[in-house]
Amino acid sequence: MLAAILALAALLTGSVPAVSTTDTDRDGYPDALELVGQDRAYFADWFASIAESQYYGLSPDWKVEDQDCAGLVRYAFVNALMGHDAAWWAKFKFLPRPRLPEVRGLTYPAPLVSRSVFRVAPGPYRPGDVDAGRLVGRTSARFLANFSAALVTRDPSRAQRGDLLFFLRPELGAYHSMVYLGDGRVVYHTGARPSEGGEVRLVTLATLMRHPNPAFHPTPGNPNFLGVYRWQILR
Repeated sequence: MLAAILALAALLTGSVPAVSTTDTDRDGYPDALELVGQDRAYFADWFASIAESQYYGLSPDWKVEDQDCAGLVRYAFVNALMGHDAAWWAKFKFLPRPRLPEVRGLTYPAPLVSRSVFRVAPGPYRPGDVDAGRLVGRTSARFLANFSAALVTRDPSRAQRGDLLFFLRPELGAYHSMVYLGDGRVVYHTGARPSEGGEVRLVTLATLMRHPNPAFHPTPGNPNFLGVYRWQILR
């Protein structure tokens, strides 16, 4: 009732209520950017669907310079929070229809941080984090794993739709990211530039277990498999 009264007062006066900068769980994201209740499942479903869609056909607004493993994850993240109007749907040739409704409690660009939705530094959220470069709009898989997401488990059988799998690529000293779609399937970009043959692939965890490079075997016994992660805004 109080919320309704405040909303009506804001409408009548033309004022916009201030967005709280409180970060209760001190995870680097203000509470205003964290999803609660059913919105968590809604986001995960849209995020996974958008990531999967790039396997069937790349969206024209996914920039070539962003087409790598982390770029796929970032692209799906921001598009899951965008307004899904007719112009938005026109970007996707073969989008698997999300099974759940749209996210209701958060939009992109986001309150407080606008397009700087990926955290790249430790510590709780503080006003000024965007200007200080602690929240950015573009970053690598390493920073996504360490600051925008958090480890849930090293057992891939416990992964949920919309979770992230991270691996360490020993030959490059870099992280590699994949999106878990559910039913034992993952989608990922190989990481190479399009001019070098980079592409989006959709495989099963069972297929990954036969990957010629054992660094990509999703098993707790593989030290290069960092585990299953979940976005901080969902935790």
